[in-house]
Amino acid sequence: MKILHLYSDWKWTGPAEPVLQMCQAMQDRGHEVLIAHSSSPPLEAAIRRTLDSKLAETLPPDALLEDALRRSVGYKVAEMGLCNTREFALDRYLNIRKTLYDFRRLPTFLREQKFDVVHMHLDHDHAEGGFCARRLGKRAPVLVRTLHKRDVLPKTFLYRWLLRRYTDGWLTFTDGFRQEYIRRFDLPAERVGVQPMTVNLDLFRPDRPVKDIRGELGVGPDTPLIGIVGRYQKYRRMDIFMEAASLVVKERPDVRFVVIGRSSQIQKTVVEPAERLGIRDKVILAGYRMEDYPDSVAALDIFSLLMPGFDGTARALREAMALAKPCVVPEFGMLPEIVPHGRAGLVVRREDPAALADGWLQLLRDRELRLKLGEGARAEALARFQIAQLGPELEAFYGRLLASRK
Repeated sequence: MKILHLYSDWKWTGPAEPVLQMCQAMQDRGHEVLIAHSSSPPLEAAIRRTLDSKLAETLPPDALLEDALRRSVGYKVAEMGLCNTREFALDRYLNIRKTLYDFRRLPTFLREQKFDVVHMHLDHDHAEGGFCARRLGKRAPVLVRTLHKRDVLPKTFLYRWLLRRYTDGWLTFTDGFRQEYIRRFDLPAERVGVQPMTVNLDLFRPDRPVKDIRGELGVGPDTPLIGIVGRYQKYRRMDIFMEAASLVVKERPDVRFVVIGRSSQIQKTVVEPAERLGIRDKVILAGYRMEDYPDSVAALDIFSLLMPGFDGTARALREAMALAKPCVVPEFGMLPEIVPHGRAGLVVRREDPAALADGWLQLLRDRELRLKLGEGARAEALARFQIAQLGPELEAFYGRLLASRK
């Protein structure tokens, strides 16, 4: 098969990793794969954004440059040995000149290259790719959309138009989302698939040698650690996390809450709420971890995630499960499907600090339950997050769509 992926972003965030994993999985199976993505802005602008962030206070200039480079899709494409093109702007901010160029050039490119499949990921590349491909009539490639959002798309005219008119196959990340898309948009069930969510299970395994992160954080081996990972913008609901933490320390003042990650908003979303609640001394800002990120998650006793990023697949949560960490999550989006209640962790009421605190305390009080759910989390990861599943399942899905067309 000859496959083109369209991805209208340049930043290494959200759905970028699963997109490149799809490309790599199909390339490894002998298919010809090309990814078209947005070009990175000038390096000087990327460095300036980094310098304007809190990260600049903790990293030397060479590391800042490396960080700016690494946070681009183009860098990761080269690192993974994939084939890409930057011929198209794929500008999701709708620069008129660049978008018109794409609308003129992309149909010719598709006709000349004779792709079997065009796989689209974000709304902009879906609209652009779908419209341009349909202009080829009977010679048009099969159009596939992976629905990366953290919740099912609303039934608006625009989404109904994109999903029904400019798509031949749809991929979601959980069966619950699959069923809801079929119902909400009246999609043919045989053409809606579930794409495996993948984790590097060799890197994230509980028996690997780990760095002494606890010593670095200034806590002892017996100090209970409850952790969270993310970019701490307001929508991540760290106010709920901090309120729940304040309830827990009333019973367990020995517990510490480890906040892994960075954000220009961390002062407002994490530090100020912790100070207001009188628990700042219980909160450890572990910062942005790169080489020792798996070690940092491995140091935790309990993991939580209250709101996935915009891609919705909750990568940090799945990595914690692979490390055999019992997880406590709210009833939101696909989180309950990722963490089966009572098997890999606990699912609690959404937007309820008391319910979150009760879940944490239940695990803190019962070591056997904590270990049992941790083992269950690892078992779920082994069963559902294998990278080896991705290639064969994606290949079969494409094959069914192509056979159906013939």
